[in-house]
Amino acid sequence: MSEVYFLDYRKNSNIIEGMNDLFTKSALDITIPPNGSVAVKIHFGEMGNITYLRPVFVSTFVRLVKEAGGKPFITDTTVLYQSLRYTVDGCLSCAKVNGFLETGLGAPVFVADEGNQGYTATIKTPIDGCEIKEVDIAAKIYEADSLLVLSHAKGHDLTGFGGALKNLGMGCTTKKCKAVQHLANLPIYNELQCNACGKCVEICPQQCLSLVSESIVCVEEECTGCASCLESCPQGAYNYPPEASKLFQKNLAHAAYAVANKFKGRIGYVNFIQDVTIHCDCAAPGGRAVVQDIGILASLDPVAIDKASIDLIDQAPFVLSPNQVNPPDLLGKLNKCDSLIQLKTAERLGLGSVNYNLITL
Repeated sequence: MSEVYFLDYRKNSNIIEGMNDLFTKSALDITIPPNGSVAVKIHFGEMGNITYLRPVFVSTFVRLVKEAGGKPFITDTTVLYQSLRYTVDGCLSCAKVNGFLETGLGAPVFVADEGNQGYTATIKTPIDGCEIKEVDIAAKIYEADSLLVLSHAKGHDLTGFGGALKNLGMGCTTKKCKAVQHLANLPIYNELQCNACGKCVEICPQQCLSLVSESIVCVEEECTGCASCLESCPQGAYNYPPEASKLFQKNLAHAAYAVANKFKGRIGYVNFIQDVTIHCDCAAPGGRAVVQDIGILASLDPVAIDKASIDLIDQAPFVLSPNQVNPPDLLGKLNKCDSLIQLKTAERLGLGSVNYNLITL
C-alpha cells in the first residue's frame, strides 16, 4: 500500500512547523534534484473566489524546496471557459489579486502555457475506450526538472472531487488538451427551454454560437466543451450528456497519467483539506464549507492521496447540511456523480493505488 502522511489540524497547533515535518517524512525532498528547477503547481483561484489555497502554504513549500536544494517557481495554466483567466495576462492579474506574488512567495510566478505552448507526451495503451493517445503538457511545467503538486481538496461538478489528479490532468495541460478531455461533456441544447436571450452567444469564448430565428446554432467542430453556455444560461437550456461525468473522469485520469509519467520519480503531492466547498476554485464563489477543516496530506502517490482525502472528508463533522446526502463519497453525491471513477481509472493505468497506509504525524 502507498504511504500517505497526515498533518492533523486537531493535533497540531503550529501548522507551519508541522509542514516542515510533513515534507521530510513523506519523502517529498527526495523528488527534488540538486539545483534542479521545480514547478510548484497551484491553482491561482478565480477572481472573486476566496477559498483557494492560501499563499502562506505555498510560500512555506517554496522555502522547503529551496532548503532541499531546488529552484522553485510557482505556476498555473489558462482556462477554456469565459473568464479573466482565459488569457495569460488575466491569469497573472488573478494571481496578483489573490496574493500569489514573487515578493511574498519567494519564487517567480509564471503561466505555464504562455502562447498556448506545450510538449506532447504519448499514452501507448489507453483503457476503457478512452481515445486520448497524446497529451500536451504546458511548456514551463514540461521543461522543469521536477514537479510539486499543491492541491486544494474540494468538490467539482463533473468529477465530484477535485484534488491531485484534477490538478495534474487538467491543471498541467494546454488549452488543446483541456478541450480534448472536455469532448466527453459537450453541452446539449434544448430549444424548448430557450427564450433566445443570447447570453450564451455573448459569453462563448470560441464564438461558435449564433442566434438564428430565435434559436441557437452551434458550430460543433469549434466547440471546446468549456460549458460557459451551460453555466450562463438563465433558462437551463443546456445540459451535460448522460455519461459526461464518467467519460470526462476517464479522460482526466489518462491526462494525469501522462503528466505524472513524464516526472516519474521526480514528483510529489500535497493536498490541503480545508475550506472544502461543493464547487471548485474556478467558481466564484465556491460556496460555503461542507465539513470542518481537516489537515494536510502528502504522498508520492496521487491516487492514494486523493482517496485518503475523500475518506477523511467523509469522516469529518458537517458544517453545512449536505442536502440529505451522506457518505461515502459525500462530494460526489452532492455533485451527482461518482468521484471514484477518476481514481479507479488512474489505478488501472498504473498511476497509483486506492489502497493506502495513513500515517498521522
